[in-house]
Amino acid sequence: MSNPSDSEATGDNAAIAVEVRLAQSQDLKSLAEILTDSFFPTANYWSFLRPIFKLGIYEDLRGRLRADTPYYHCLVVSHTSVTVTGPQEIIVATAEIGLKSSSFLAVPIPYISNLAVSPDRRRAGLARRLLLKCEQIAREWGFEELSLHVLDNNLAAQSLYLSSGYRLQKTDGWLINWLFNRPQKLFLHKKISQ
Repeated sequence: MSNPSDSEATGDNAAIAVEVRLAQSQDLKSLAEILTDSFFPTANYWSFLRPIFKLGIYEDLRGRLRADTPYYHCLVVSHTSVTVTGPQEIIVATAEIGLKSSSFLAVPIPYISNLAVSPDRRRAGLARRLLLKCEQIAREWGFEELSLHVLDNNLAAQSLYLSSGYRLQKTDGWLINWLFNRPQKLFLHKKISQ
């Protein structure tokens, strides 16, 4: 694969650099925080379990990063700013891409999961940059399609995915979700060109 890092200097005199790169073990704490903030918000009745969710996310990510499989990447978006003490990097977004197979899919295809942006950095195009990077990786792997899931109550994410060319393939587990009043999982799919 070509270098999965993608950087761009912004600002008046390049004081801030935005980079899409592969995650490293030193990023795990920040990644667990972003994912916990995105998928387990503090304003619900499960908030007392947040530390346990965060630890579980940390350990899951650590295991996937250590496995070092050829068809898996965890991406991060980092902001590096120059301060009086030197450069300071902050991880602000993440996404994972790997191969997934199911009874619905005849062969494994690239699957995007855990796309999340820090709440204070949303609406700045970071998620779209991660999607584009995932498409590039899928093409480098020799694939012409991508898939992902989104909850039907996550309208902002649905809007992003639909405007990026993803289309609804099916709704997963609709009956059980309806019975227990849970959001539906929408399976979205996109054809990408080589």
